[in-house]
Amino acid sequence: MKRKIKQLNWKRNLITKKIKYFIFMKFLSFIFFFVKRRKEIINPDTVKKVLIIRNDCIGDMIVTTPFIRCLSNAGYKVYISSRKSSLDILDGNPYISDCFLYQDRKLNNLVDSIRTIRKHQFDLSIDARFHRRLDLKHLIFCCLIKTNILLSYNKSNIKAFNISLPYYKPNDHVTNQLKYYLDNLNIKHDLFNYDIYINPSQNQNVTDFINRYIYPNKFVVINPFGGSEYRCLSGSQLQGICDLFKKHYQDYKIVLIGEGKKFEKLSLLDTIKFKSETIMDVTPLIKRADLVISVDTSIVHIASAFSTKCISIYMEPLAPNLVNLKSIYSREYSDYKYLRQDLFLDGKYIKKYKPRLEFQINKDLWAPNNINGRQLVYDTNSIELVEVQKLLESIKKYI
Repeated sequence: MKRKIKQLNWKRNLITKKIKYFIFMKFLSFIFFFVKRRKEIINPDTVKKVLIIRNDCIGDMIVTTPFIRCLSNAGYKVYISSRKSSLDILDGNPYISDCFLYQDRKLNNLVDSIRTIRKHQFDLSIDARFHRRLDLKHLIFCCLIKTNILLSYNKSNIKAFNISLPYYKPNDHVTNQLKYYLDNLNIKHDLFNYDIYINPSQNQNVTDFINRYIYPNKFVVINPFGGSEYRCLSGSQLQGICDLFKKHYQDYKIVLIGEGKKFEKLSLLDTIKFKSETIMDVTPLIKRADLVISVDTSIVHIASAFSTKCISIYMEPLAPNLVNLKSIYSREYSDYKYLRQDLFLDGKYIKKYKPRLEFQINKDLWAPNNINGRQLVYDTNSIELVEVQKLLESIKKYI
C-alpha cells in the first residue's frame, strides 16, 4: 500500500515537473521567435575576422588549439571568447589576434561580457561548445554578437544561427567535431596536436623545483582532483597509488598537484606538493614529468599536448537503478527534459531526419589524444567507488 502511494506521488510530481518544463520551453520559444534572423546569403571570400566562442573550461580550450591554428594558417584573424582560466592557457599563442573575457556568474557580469563583445564586428563567429544541453546564458551571448555569419551545431530552430550543421555522433572524439567544422569551411587540416606555450618564468620556477626536490630521480605527477566530486580519487585510493610507487617504483619521486582546501589538507609521507596559483604554473611540470596519473580533467589534455606518458582515470556512468522509484522517475524526467531541449534547438532537423539523440559519453568525447596516453575506464557513477586494489592493478600495467 505504501509503495502504491509513493508511486502515485512520484507520478504526480513527474507530470507536474513535465508540465512546468514544457511551459518554460514554450516561453523560451516565444522569446527566441523575436531574435533577429541573420542573412542567408554567405560569401566565404569576405571572411577575414573570425571569433571562436569557447565560453567553458580549460580542457575544452586545449583541445580547440589545433582548430585555432588551422584557421590562422588559412589566413584568418582569430579572436577568442572564454572564461579567464581558459584564456590563461592561451598565453603566448601566436595564432590569436585577441581575446575577450566571458563571465556569467551574475547577470551584470553577463551584460558586461555582451557589451564588450558587441563593440566588435566579426565576419564569422563559431560556437565551438560541444555538448547539446541548453545553456541559456551562452545562447543569448551568441545571438547578440555582431557577426555576418553565426555557425554552430544542431541549432536549426534558432534564427540567429545562419549555419547550423547537424552532428549526432555520440561516440565521436571532440577533435572530429572540430575537423567537421573545418571540412565545411573548406580548410585543410592534418596533424591535430594541441598547442600550449610555456612562459619562461614559469618554466624557470619548475626547473628550480626539480633541482631542489627531485634531481637526479625520475618523478610521477599525481592529480587526484577533478572538476566534480564524482571524478576525484578517494583518500584511500590516493594513498594506495603513493604506496605502490614507494614499494615497487622507488626510482620515482611522487609529486602531488591540485588547488584549494582539499589540496592544502593533503599530508602524505614521502610525497612532494607542488603549489600553483594558475594552471600555467603546472604546465611545465607536466611537460617534464616522466609519468602523469590523473583523473578526467584538463591535466590529461596538457599531458597530451606534450605527449607526456599519462595514465588517465575515467568512468562510464552506470544506468540508474530502475528498481528504485526515485531513480525511475528521475530518469524519465531527465530524458524528457533533454528531449525538449533538443527539439527547442534543432527541432526542424530532428523531426525531418530523426537522428540518434543519445548524449555523448565523456570517456569517448574527451578521451586522451596522446600517443603515450593510457585510459582506464571504470563502470561506475563515482571514481571513489572503484576498489583500490583493482585500480592499482590497472595502473601497474602501464607504468
